[in-house]
Amino acid sequence: MTPLRPLRPRPLSAGGSSADDHAALDAGRFSVRRASRQRKTNSACDPCRKRKTKCDGRLPRCLMCEHRTEACAYTYSIRHRVTVPEGEEPRGHGSNHMVESQRTLPHEQALGLLSKLRNESGSPPPLPSSSHVIEQRHIRGLLPPSQNTLDFELTLRHPVAYPALFPVSYADLPQEEMLKSMTTPWLRRGQTAAPSPCLDVPPSKQAYMTPDQEDDENDDQFEIKMGSPDPADADLLGPLFDERLRLLDISQWTPVAIPNDLAIAAISHYLENDYATMPLFNADLFLQDLVSLENSFCSAFLVTAILCWACQALTPLHPDAAAYSVALFAQAQQHFSDQPQLNSLTTISALQILSMCAATYGKDDMSLQFLQESVSLGRLMGLFDVTSQSESAGMWLGNHEDWARTASYTAWGVYNWVSVYSLHYHIFEIETPPLLPKPGDSSASRPVIGSTTTTTTTTTAAAAAAMTTALHAQVMSASSDMWIIFSDVLRRFYGPQDDDLLHQPPPSSLRFAEETYHRLLRWASALPLQLARAEENGHNVVMMHIYFHAVVTDLFRPFLDSPFRSERLPSFSTDFATPEAVYTASVTQLKRLLLLYRLRHKSASLSMLWKTAVVYVANATIREAGTATATAAVMTQLEPPPDEDDNDNNTNNNNNNNNGNKNNSNSNKYDNNDNEPTANERRFYLDLCLSALEDLYVSFPVFGSVAQGMVGMAIRHEAIPAEKAAGVLRRLDEIARRRAAGQGMTDKAEARWIVDFDLAMTNPEAAQGRYLAEQLEGLMLSESGAEDQG
Repeated sequence: MTPLRPLRPRPLSAGGSSADDHAALDAGRFSVRRASRQRKTNSACDPCRKRKTKCDGRLPRCLMCEHRTEACAYTYSIRHRVTVPEGEEPRGHGSNHMVESQRTLPHEQALGLLSKLRNESGSPPPLPSSSHVIEQRHIRGLLPPSQNTLDFELTLRHPVAYPALFPVSYADLPQEEMLKSMTTPWLRRGQTAAPSPCLDVPPSKQAYMTPDQEDDENDDQFEIKMGSPDPADADLLGPLFDERLRLLDISQWTPVAIPNDLAIAAISHYLENDYATMPLFNADLFLQDLVSLENSFCSAFLVTAILCWACQALTPLHPDAAAYSVALFAQAQQHFSDQPQLNSLTTISALQILSMCAATYGKDDMSLQFLQESVSLGRLMGLFDVTSQSESAGMWLGNHEDWARTASYTAWGVYNWVSVYSLHYHIFEIETPPLLPKPGDSSASRPVIGSTTTTTTTTTAAAAAAMTTALHAQVMSASSDMWIIFSDVLRRFYGPQDDDLLHQPPPSSLRFAEETYHRLLRWASALPLQLARAEENGHNVVMMHIYFHAVVTDLFRPFLDSPFRSERLPSFSTDFATPEAVYTASVTQLKRLLLLYRLRHKSASLSMLWKTAVVYVANATIREAGTATATAAVMTQLEPPPDEDDNDNNTNNNNNNNNGNKNNSNSNKYDNNDNEPTANERRFYLDLCLSALEDLYVSFPVFGSVAQGMVGMAIRHEAIPAEKAAGVLRRLDEIARRRAAGQGMTDKAEARWIVDFDLAMTNPEAAQGRYLAEQLEGLMLSESGAEDQG
């Protein structure tokens, strides 16, 4: 056998280097390519042990950990652990790498790492930054809700009532614009221009700002227009609800010396905003008689009541509107006393508006008296609380089409307004809804455009007016159906025979609530497309949806603090359909509706009616803050004491966290549920509601008491710091002084409205605004004393 030829060593390449040099170069470049042979080390670091990769054992950080920018720790024995100080680790890389490791490691190793983190006795890894949390919430919000939640079922099966909401972070909203109050420019104008000493100043000297002017760029830049009693000069006015208003001579209807153009603007503002949401008469017939000086569908009592109500809303725009409103309020009461014939449709409508005026002046006893007087007259004329057509107003209306239209609007308008009144006062006045057809349901209630006073109106304007009138009738008809359902809730929870149902609701009440809820959902599903929520919705459509969700929250509120809070509603597919889940779903929709109303309907925000959204969202936000505070207190008690071995590390971490979060409340720590609002989000909505209440207080005196009661609630539930509460109260005092200087209503306004909805479940009288306002001073003193001690 021939021996094998001996092999020679392979010659080195021309510029070659040692293997160790190659390995060092490659490791520096890629950190994953190492020499085939590596020196042995006494111990590998913990991350390399976990990954089962080779470790060079270098201190203070091995080569692999340096590349991965992760903490390098060596455990030589059970009680001896060497860790690279946190200061040497780039900020944020630890948490980012932890997430990356969980995503890329094999399943078994990822579970092992997670188990080690859960059992780790040392300080936890640093929490993600707030911007990172907001980003993650936004990304999760883009995804559809989980199929086993009630939100998913409601959005899928009832999209009209619960449309899918695009995620909007409060941080992305124009907060400066939304929280900007009209109070500041109004107060500034009061400091630079003194009000007129009396109401006898010639109208040509009175300047006012039309309500259609929006403060797009600067609150102080309003267009000033001079008043004129001559209808020929009415072209100075801006766009009006109806061009026939330019022919009005207000001196023919009221002895109050109000400027003619101010009266025209006030009536137009009322018809554009309040009437569109809660009509009490037929606007076309009213305007026809108003300019032609007829008394069939118009009266001095009704005109004076409308002016009194509308001038309150225009207080931020006109320097003397508050003084005119006070004079008109007294004149309207005089008209009512001098009425030769009470049983007329115009008197019923005027009494309802006068009741609204008295309520906003804080005269609740007088307001209830006017409301009950209006209801009694309506009952006498067969508008409601009748059991058969033979007793209904239809018997005396006959074939008079115009009278039938007016009676339809008045009957259902009074019924709807009394329902809204009951929503805030928890009373029950009308047993049986009207038997007359609703506006829009019959030919008798279709709009008639083309009377002798509109011969100069163009075809386009007439078509637009007809569409507006038809939409108003459609909104009123749909709202009436919803308030009929709500009447059963009033009878069940606020009737005189069922006072104890709110304190301890029985199982039958939960079944009633679930059945009523499905009736409301069917009502929403049957709405026409014009009344579904959309980008081009008018404020009256938005208000209808606000009322819907307010009714839903009231329907399930009695169960929130009872054992039935988490009781499953068997009529829904998901196991998570509970009274609390239904309440939360409607609160979420209410918050979005509040944002839309504040951003898109600035002129309508002068109206008192949108206070429903403000008060309900404020109550929900304060309740959320109280729940978060209580949860934080419980979790603090359940937390185990820190280990002695980790005191040093925990001290350093706690110091860093405290410096970054000293302005946050303790409840932030436990805002871990992505579906729950964060503390900052709660503060935003509470600030938004308080800003809206300040704006309403400029026009309506009663909201000073309501705002004070809301501040007291927020202090008790730790939803607002004492210094911010003090700032709100200072602004309320400034508004009160400005109102007194403007010759507005100076009587003390006391709100008997239910302000604290949760407290009303057990003590309705203590939940009224006037009692909450009285308790506020003591709360502020205790808060300031606690801060001084701290």
